[in-house]
Parts: sequence; structure tokens; C-alpha cells
Amino acid sequence: MPTPPPESDSVSFIQEQRRRQLVEATIAVIADGGVGRATFVAIAQRAGVSRGVINYHFTDRAALLDAVVVHVYELGRQVVGPRVAAADSAAAELSAMITGSIDFYRAYPQEMSALSSIFSSGEPALTRDVRGEHRSEVDEVSAIFRRGQRTGEFRPFDVAVLTVALRATLDAAVWQIAGGTDPALLSTEIDNLFTAATRSESP
Repeated sequence: MPTPPPESDSVSFIQEQRRRQLVEATIAVIADGGVGRATFVAIAQRAGVSRGVINYHFTDRAALLDAVVVHVYELGRQVVGPRVAAADSAAAELSAMITGSIDFYRAYPQEMSALSSIFSSGEPALTRDVRGEHRSEVDEVSAIFRRGQRTGEFRPFDVAVLTVALRATLDAAVWQIAGGTDPALLSTEIDNLFTAATRSESP
């Protein structure tokens, strides 16, 4: 007969599930009406819980919005990370990162809408450029570019400039997908664009 899990583990699991429920309710509220409407009252109504439940799990609204940011980035890593890890060259890593990102934006429109709204809210701790998650993402792209230059797959170029250009292009893709642009078309065109922009000029 299997040994039942410790009671503390069960409690932790239940608490984690509740936190996830509240994060997902917050995402839905923000996606529907913007971050300004994401009050504890509105989130509690969306989640079907009392406001006290939110207060139990999150010290304040900023902590809840922070949890949303962490959650969305983790989803992105789950979608994109394995594809990049499976690539066998820097060029393949770049392609996997681009196409994986577009697939993520397509699959999680509410999450991307909420994330964009939070980042544009003006709250200093929730500005994208100060977030460790964003910095890590930028560093990973830069590392791919440098690796490709070392192996001779990529031509010489300023890594910082190309990293910013790719990030800006993917940011624009989020809004294009929200506006109805075909994600498959975007994925192909952006992939082709940066393949051409980085390809080694040597035969």
C-alpha cells in the first residue's frame, strides 16, 4: 500500500493551485479591461472567491501582478526552451527561438495582453527593462548571436544592435497577432528576415 504524502505537501499543493487560480483570474481581468481594472474585488469576482482569499496568498496588488509576470515568463520558457535546447547549431537555435516565440504568442493571447498591460502600467518594479526575466531573455539571444559568430555561421555584426532589433520585431509581432495577422506568416517572415540578416557572407 503506497505511503500517503505528508500533510504539509498536500497543503502546499492546494495553496499553489489556489495561487495559480488567482493569477489566471488576474490575467483574464487585465486582458479584458486593462491593468487599472485589476482590483482585488474584480479578481475575486472572476475567481469566485472572497477578497480575503487573495489577501491570504498575496500581500498586496503589486505582489499579485509580479506573480503574473513570473507566470507568463515561465509559460514562455516551457514552450520555447525545449525547442532551442534541441537545436544543433546557432542558426537552428535562432530559428527555434523565433518560431517558438510566435507559437507562444499565438497560443497565449490573454497572457501576452496582460503582460503588455502590466509592463506599460508605469509601476517601477513592473517595468520590463528592470525585470530579471527580461534580462535573461535578452542575454540568451545575445549568446546565440555570439555563438553563431564564433562558429562562422553568422557574419560579423554588432550583437547588441541585432538583439534589440529582434526583440523589437517580436514585440511588434505580439500586437500584429492580436490584430489578426496570420501567426504562421509572421513566423516565416521574421525567421527569414533574421536568417538573411545574420547569415555568414563566406561561402
